[in-house]
Amino acid sequence: MLGVALLLLTATWLAARCCRFFVPCLPQVRLDETASSHVDAAAHGDRLRLAARPPGSGEPVDRSSLLLEVAAPGDARHAAALTVTGLCRDGRPVLRTEAWDVPDAIAAVLLHLRDRTGLRPDVHFHRPQRHPAAQWLRFLLLGTGAVVPLTRQLLHETEPDPARRPTVHIG
Repeated sequence: MLGVALLLLTATWLAARCCRFFVPCLPQVRLDETASSHVDAAAHGDRLRLAARPPGSGEPVDRSSLLLEVAAPGDARHAAALTVTGLCRDGRPVLRTEAWDVPDAIAAVLLHLRDRTGLRPDVHFHRPQRHPAAQWLRFLLLGTGAVVPLTRQLLHETEPDPARRPTVHIG
């Protein structure tokens, strides 16, 4: 009996993880005053350049890009709205928010910035050091990792027009 219950629990958990990949539910985004001024200052030309990094990663970033940090809180709450806070770190503009679902948060922020500025965002991710199979296994077991492919997939599903879709770069 216990084995059947564990099997059902595991199957439900695995189905929920897999469904997350196919059902986008992006939160609303609100920018605070500092974040709005950072975005306004960076909105020039025909693109808005951002670099997505984990908070405190210390990874090198192009100086012309806005830094986008999404911290995953310890609890498993799903927020209906994200508040993006603007910071200055080492003289660099930083957009920071907290979200349990990091790919959804990044996609939502990119789409919000596109709608707000009229510019198509380019987001640059640092290439992960892990093998792609290890990333997917980590995602299935722990619910973390696979941020880049999930963000890209969410953007493809949410914005069908490639000319308006934010661009995801890995490198």
